[in-house]
Amino acid sequence: MTALILYGFSDPHAMALIDELRYEDHSLEFFHAEPGLSDAMTPPKRDEVALVWCAGSSFPVALSNDIASKGTPVVAIADDSIAELFEFNSGYIELCFTPSTVQEVRARIKTVKARATIQSAPKIVHGNLTIDVNSFAVSLNGRNIELTYKEYELLKLFASNPGRVFRREDILNRIWGDDYFGGTRTVDVHVRRLRSKLDDVSHNVIETMWRVGYRFSTPDIHVNANNGGARETISVA
Repeated sequence: MTALILYGFSDPHAMALIDELRYEDHSLEFFHAEPGLSDAMTPPKRDEVALVWCAGSSFPVALSNDIASKGTPVVAIADDSIAELFEFNSGYIELCFTPSTVQEVRARIKTVKARATIQSAPKIVHGNLTIDVNSFAVSLNGRNIELTYKEYELLKLFASNPGRVFRREDILNRIWGDDYFGGTRTVDVHVRRLRSKLDDVSHNVIETMWRVGYRFSTPDIHVNANNGGARETISVA
């Protein structure tokens, strides 16, 4: 079961969505964060997602950012006019634009839960690629991969968000910080070096999205070693 913590769900439009969610998905348990509303209680900490109704107000955006910064996955429902106010750096926020369907909200809940599970795990494993978050060690098919700190952070960012497209500007801000004055060419150079160390010569794992950025394209990574002593290569199943 997933404990869905509700913030700002009091007006009829918001509650109509909750009623649909109750009917459609019996794996969800609903808890109102605000005292005085039904189902108000302290849920178990495990498998918890915050659902924040931000439509018509920018105040709940700050609440969403604060909850996500503390490691709780958040699905925020908001007007597109305030989308830029959300802080997506933590990776713990998914956004639904109004009017939102039950199907979209359920999909966002699953997405943010999966991402949070990957990010909070002591190890990130995709096929034969293992990233040990505690020791900063990376191995591929049992072989240790020596990476610089920036290369490690890049790989961790991509592998923690499989399938998600990151713009070069977003990567620059996440890895190098807002105070970095270099251009996005820096990102391309570091991605190229990371690919070379992973032997990702065909760009199958870290995929270039033309004129947009990069993404980790698949969770299924296989390494084929040539008995003749050739270098290992990564391929997508």
